[in-house]
Amino acid sequence: MYQGQLTAMDADDSFTGNLASLEVDIDFTMVPNAFKRSDSHPDYVIEGRSPRGRAVRIGSGWSATSKAGNNYISLAINLPSQPAIRVNAVPDDDAEKGEFRIIPFAEAA
Repeated sequence: MYQGQLTAMDADDSFTGNLASLEVDIDFTMVPNAFKRSDSHPDYVIEGRSPRGRAVRIGSGWSATSKAGNNYISLAINLPSQPAIRVNAVPDDDAEKGEFRIIPFAEAA
């Protein structure tokens, strides 16, 4: 089970986030995908830091809307020695605007 949060940064449509479980504990940034050319391309690029502090792409994010009309961001994160991590970031109604909480990924029915 994963838990974490995503926080909108200033006006540049970027986010900072963290994701944790018993096996994983990472901080990351998520920035708009400058190379998006079609609707199927991710809206965001997720970057972590290498042991030497370099930015490394570790995943992608897609803006989405649920069948109930709620906006969320679907995240796919790839880490060494781990299966792909799929989670959703939903607005946190108990926090400030721009705060999202990370919940398990649910396949569309």
